[in-house]
Amino acid sequence: MKSAFAFLPLSLFVLTACIFPEPSETMIASQSNTSPSYRQGFDDGCHSGRQAAGSLFDQFRKDQQRFNFDPEYAQGWSDAFRQCESREEAVNRQMRSAAAINAINSSRENRFDRILEGIDYSGLEGFGQ
Repeated sequence: MKSAFAFLPLSLFVLTACIFPEPSETMIASQSNTSPSYRQGFDDGCHSGRQAAGSLFDQFRKDQQRFNFDPEYAQGWSDAFRQCESREEAVNRQMRSAAAINAINSSRENRFDRILEGIDYSGLEGFGQ
């Protein structure tokens, strides 16, 4: 029963993360009132920010020439890099916290089992009835 509760924080976090769209998905949607240049910069910056924060599924993407000469691309890239890096760091922090809580809970169970190991408590079965 305790092991089921150990995975609860992680499960709730994953479900919540799935409900809310990534910033890049809402900002670069073709219906958004931003320019195509900004949206491309935002998409590239978001991938780069997640990679910088430790994502194994993203790669650094930046069109340096465009960044230097297209202010909308540069603004989109910069905006997204900060947002997506922060979000990825928060996800990683939450995963580490859930793993730590799970480790603490499982070590408590093991520690209690080791304390009772070798103790004969067979005479206490009728106690308290």
